[in-house]
Amino acid sequence: MEVKLISSKSHEHAKKKLSSMYQDNFTPAEKKEYIPAHNFSQGPYFAMETDKEGHPEYLLDAASQIATLGLGFNATPLFGTLMHQSAWTGNYQDSTFLEIAHSFEKLLQSKASNKKLKAVYVNSGAEANETALIMAYKSRYNKDAKKIMAFEGSFHGRFLSTLFSTWNPSKREPYQIPGHETTFIKYPETKSDNFILELDNEWLKLWENPYAKDFDTKLDKFKSNADDLLKSEIDSLEELKQAFQSGEHFAILVEPMQCEGGDRYSTNRFHNALNLLAKSYKVAVIYDEVQTGFHLGLDFFWHRTFNLKDSQGKQLNPEFITCAKKAQSGIVLTENPLWLNNEFQTSSVIRGYYQAIALDQNRLKIKEIQDYTKEKLSKLVSEWEQLSAPRCFGLAFAFDLSNKDDIPAFIKNRFDLGLLYYQAGENTLRFRLNTAWTFTDIDYLFNAIDEIAKRVYKGEHNQIEFKTKKEVNIQNEYKWHEQLIKSLQGKLDTKEAKSFSNEFFKDTFNATLIDIDKDNFKKYKGQIEEIQKAIYEPTRQTEIEKFEKIAKCDDSLAIGLLSEDEELIGISFAGKISHFPHESGLRLLKHFNNPKALYMLDTTIVKKRQTNGMGKYLKYALSTIAASSGFEYIYGRNRDIHAGAMLSINCSLGAIIETILEENYLDDVDFRDVIIYRQNLKWNNENVKLSSSPILNTPSFNDMGTLVNKVCLSNFIDESFMSNMKHFKAIAPKELQHFFSASGHSECVDKIYKSILIKNGKKRTKVLSLDNDYFGKQSFMSATLSGKIDFYPNAKAQSLADLKEELDKGEYLALFIGDRLEEFSTQELIEIIEYSHKNATKVVFNESVYFHKNKKMLSAENGITPDASYIHFGGQIGLCMLKDEVYESKPLMMISTWDGDAYALAQAYQYLTSNTPKKEFKCFEDISYEFGLKAPSDFGNSGKWFFTC
Repeated sequence: MEVKLISSKSHEHAKKKLSSMYQDNFTPAEKKEYIPAHNFSQGPYFAMETDKEGHPEYLLDAASQIATLGLGFNATPLFGTLMHQSAWTGNYQDSTFLEIAHSFEKLLQSKASNKKLKAVYVNSGAEANETALIMAYKSRYNKDAKKIMAFEGSFHGRFLSTLFSTWNPSKREPYQIPGHETTFIKYPETKSDNFILELDNEWLKLWENPYAKDFDTKLDKFKSNADDLLKSEIDSLEELKQAFQSGEHFAILVEPMQCEGGDRYSTNRFHNALNLLAKSYKVAVIYDEVQTGFHLGLDFFWHRTFNLKDSQGKQLNPEFITCAKKAQSGIVLTENPLWLNNEFQTSSVIRGYYQAIALDQNRLKIKEIQDYTKEKLSKLVSEWEQLSAPRCFGLAFAFDLSNKDDIPAFIKNRFDLGLLYYQAGENTLRFRLNTAWTFTDIDYLFNAIDEIAKRVYKGEHNQIEFKTKKEVNIQNEYKWHEQLIKSLQGKLDTKEAKSFSNEFFKDTFNATLIDIDKDNFKKYKGQIEEIQKAIYEPTRQTEIEKFEKIAKCDDSLAIGLLSEDEELIGISFAGKISHFPHESGLRLLKHFNNPKALYMLDTTIVKKRQTNGMGKYLKYALSTIAASSGFEYIYGRNRDIHAGAMLSINCSLGAIIETILEENYLDDVDFRDVIIYRQNLKWNNENVKLSSSPILNTPSFNDMGTLVNKVCLSNFIDESFMSNMKHFKAIAPKELQHFFSASGHSECVDKIYKSILIKNGKKRTKVLSLDNDYFGKQSFMSATLSGKIDFYPNAKAQSLADLKEELDKGEYLALFIGDRLEEFSTQELIEIIEYSHKNATKVVFNESVYFHKNKKMLSAENGITPDASYIHFGGQIGLCMLKDEVYESKPLMMISTWDGDAYALAQAYQYLTSNTPKKEFKCFEDISYEFGLKAPSDFGNSGKWFFTC
């Protein structure tokens, strides 16, 4: 399908559909006026619906969904998410998911060069930062420290504490709780992308011993020869030192490159000193890599580019690293987590795992994209005196406008040229590319920016040619994965698998799929040898005897593709793994002795036919046939970087990295490690043994597109999401018809609190809840309400009488009631609401448990109307429902990047409408389980309900 950029057709189509979402102020009118068509998006091209079904138009997304897509839309590796049953069900105890989570953690340890790190999976970037802050607070050295530090220009998310640590006053001040202000330090920005400087060891010695009597004397020596950049760094570090000396701060949030603040770079010199200084005063450093992590830069983690070290050359590690966006899930990395059993979405963790693997394999390509983009950027800025400060590192680039008042015109013109990009800071335009961008795509992007500059500065209006070599054929990927899933479920037999495969190759490539066996191997032997010699360097060529062993073995699979003139143009051979005991590393594998385990010897296509994914589809065919024939696993080996494209294909088949053999190739070519992976060929159908959410194991198989592509719901929502939101509106009380979506339990709490706070004019800030009630624990406010910490202004009550006594004080903004709702009668709840209102206090219900048990809302079923209510369904979705008087409808006030997860909402609706009988609700009773640690008694479950997934 040809790529056509967006026009008024897709815009008018979207406006009409979105109007129904905004009717009666159902939800804030803040979405971009386009409707995604996920199953047609590809690479950098974001498909949008038109009024003609199956004929989308495209945005060239130069923001990569605000840096969440490192590989582009519908990237091949991300289809691997579909191959795991736990992605569909949310079953975090599934044995395969546990392996993936462990493998993911190992990869992250490797990229951070710290084997001690543990991965704590959460729901979003803001939640990751709040979780890291809470852990830092709970384990702080100075028990009197209660303040957070951050930098001017920072952005850390829209939960309360992360919002208070975000510099932009328009975002922060409307919600600021007095007494909880963050200390902001000047950020020593450099406008250059050459931010790695040669370090003087005396500089490191200075900052690792700030208590020294001669500290000021030594610092003066650096000041005496300082340029403007070094002066700004010293000023910032002296501010830090003074703040640290006060003993008031338990953590400092740091972005290694400030993104939302305007793509503001800082040097390795500054970051080395910052970390040494913080360690001297025992203040936790949290590197916020939510946007910069996962290869926005040339290193997997941006802060690793700084080569943090002390004066002895020992690596410095921050206490916490937080990730999200390209990680697809929120992640906190730390050596000593206080807990691991968190709320998260299994599909997002799996998707993040595959994006991490593929991005790591694309690190050379990222450098190529950077170098080409730098040339184009330098040329653009040199031709316009109104543009300045070009900076480009990895997949990120930006430039400044001399007049910030010109920004709106640059934003307004983007859609007319089929582009998506954003402002950052006051006068910066920032861009986020991904590995799917070709040089042709980059050429068009810069031609389009140049045309916009002509419109803004010269009043010209020209048409520029759009052309791309790409055609969208992503539908084939979905067709194959439908078959692959059927085979994993045991719903496809061998005959059906071969029939589908043969028809596909006939229709798509005019090629014939054949079996290669003992009867015809001799016929194709010579062609197989020629294919090997033509494709691989000598060290990667496979001996013909190994191919012959597979062809002549009944417990193996070998298929080939013949051209119309019966030339062998492709092969795929997988043999019984125990037949290959001398292949390096195979004896160490988990299923080496399993007679139903295969070893992937080779899949290769001749060079002249290496187009349109023929090799990938041949590998899909072999996997489909293997699964439908009763095989259980396929193992394979891929050389680091050199076989990165093949590893991406294997990821799309659900590959799990089982081991990495270092320096396994005995040659002088770079990248000699070997990655050994395993594909599982059947689902285990493991039920959740202990769960607070019966939604788990309720898959929604009609939502493949949203399971593969996680887009920013803050910007774009599709028809499925709109429809599912409206379905839940129908079960809510008629008074609670204003909705926010959220990424998790704690975000529901923070969004409702913020909305009530701002509508109340901030006259009160204090909250009230019941002892032993639960509202999440992954934000300071939710943990405060749950009684896990005492951070924000709050009080607790044990009984109805206690509640009334507290309410009589007339100082509470809101009363939150959760699990303990069912302890009160309908009449008592009505009385509580009336008594609260008499004292100008709003009432919020957490109806999550009730919904999971009954598929209904307690408030609607019993005719009880609180001021706001919420349900956390599990995974990355919760819905907040509010009365008109506490609903903040102004666009962008309650927004977060993800605002939930489209697949998780579809799964929740699937549960709501399913015929699955109601499940008896089970509580956690301080039972440890495989994926996680037993939480400390002061912060764990303590016999109470704990919503995990």
